[in-house]
Amino acid sequence: MSRKNKFNLAQLLQDGLVKESQKIIFVSDPTKFCTVKKMPNGDCKLETKKGETTVHHFAQECLGQDPPDHAAKWLRTENGVTLYELWQKTIQGED
Repeated sequence: MSRKNKFNLAQLLQDGLVKESQKIIFVSDPTKFCTVKKMPNGDCKLETKKGETTVHHFAQECLGQDPPDHAAKWLRTENGVTLYELWQKTIQGED
């Protein structure tokens, strides 16, 4: 996979597919959620009760193990669209 197509939460924010402070929910348990936070350096993280974290780490915490596939498949918006599906839209748009 080229670096250009690597998952990047900041790119989803820049493209308007997610918004800062938007609620992101673990697909299997809606009581586990976080919000999108833009960092001063331009990067994006997920804000949890414990602090800022990455998409992978949040999915790992929710699952209790390393995600068996891409971590973005385990996190969704309130509309039910996973971060993975949003990311795939950005990749397909680059063709």
